[in-house]
Amino acid sequence: MTRLESRSGPSGGSPPSHELFVCGRLCLLGEHSDWAGGFRSENPDVPTGKCLVLGTGDAGLHATVTADAPGSTLEFASTDDRGVRRERRFALDDPAALALEASEGGFWSHVAGTCLHMVTDAPRADLTNRALARRGLRIVNHRTTLPVKKGLSSSAAVCVLIARAFSVAFGLGMDAVAEMDAAYAGERRTPSKCGRMDQACAFGPGRPVLLTFDGADPAAPVRVEPLLEIGADLHLVVADLELGKDTVAILRNLQRAYPSHGDDPVFEGVHRLLGESNHAFIETAVDAIARGDARALGRAYADAQAAFDASAGKASPAELAAPGLKRCLRHPKLAPGPGGCVLGGKGVGSQGDGAVQFVCDGEEGAARCAEVLAQEFGLKAMRITVRKTADARDERERETRRTIA
Repeated sequence: MTRLESRSGPSGGSPPSHELFVCGRLCLLGEHSDWAGGFRSENPDVPTGKCLVLGTGDAGLHATVTADAPGSTLEFASTDDRGVRRERRFALDDPAALALEASEGGFWSHVAGTCLHMVTDAPRADLTNRALARRGLRIVNHRTTLPVKKGLSSSAAVCVLIARAFSVAFGLGMDAVAEMDAAYAGERRTPSKCGRMDQACAFGPGRPVLLTFDGADPAAPVRVEPLLEIGADLHLVVADLELGKDTVAILRNLQRAYPSHGDDPVFEGVHRLLGESNHAFIETAVDAIARGDARALGRAYADAQAAFDASAGKASPAELAAPGLKRCLRHPKLAPGPGGCVLGGKGVGSQGDGAVQFVCDGEEGAARCAEVLAQEFGLKAMRITVRKTADARDERERETRRTIA
């Protein structure tokens, strides 16, 4: 659900402010297949990409947005997950400066790249520029509860926040898919070679969503299928490993296998991993979620991780060695088995030593998993519960009643 509240200023005539929340995105299964599916335009033998994603609950970006900055400018203030504040002003009527900033990489490149898209190539860009001529945009990201550079789409969340801020401030009426497309177009103006999965954070926390990617960016549509059947509550635990990884290098090394593997056995393995093997893991997971079978979902996690290590690990050995991730997954207290708290685990996002996720044996198993991560590794865990369908429907109905009241 998108959290959005509006309120007028004290005088009643000042622009309303909007309180926005953009969560992160947890990829349950299918990492890297989003951009791989984009190569179908060049090589139709490449299978479609399929990713199973979930919003990160309350972990995300909280911001206040108003259209009261000087005309044709963006004033952006951001407080990161460690409480560090940073501020910049962008001239939105200077596309060349925006393009240069976007090309330089880093946090501000994502802001500049999405702004550039919104004022040049986005639908209704003319309307946006006419509105900006009168009043610029001020965004204060006053609280961030999402770890950065850990495979949870922190940079994509920034891009979605920018697109959503433009939409609500200037009445553009963008839905989640339009926000996702705009955020992706903005991020692609940066050095990042991300696929289209990351921006699924635009759909907000809630139900797991199956995304299918077929064709080259940015014109190829993304098929979005929320999972309607969830047989039982599922308990996930995610933890920032507090180490480091080079996402750009991982993407560069894996993308060397495309559009054609050229009979190279390593590249052929990457194609198989992100194609037919990924389809099988996704099918197994969707079925397990529909039946509420946490053990089957945990086995899918473990099998997918083993396949990833065996294939992707050969294509990017230094970046995907991930000793911290492997120590976590192989710890005796976190290994799947009789009487254990964990049913299966894997890496997150682009993988590497960014973050780890586990399917746990019920609520008690999730609590125990979080305790082990804290005691044995000094890590702070994020617990996410995927509610069975009936419970989720009841919660949505209660929220609707509260909103109406």
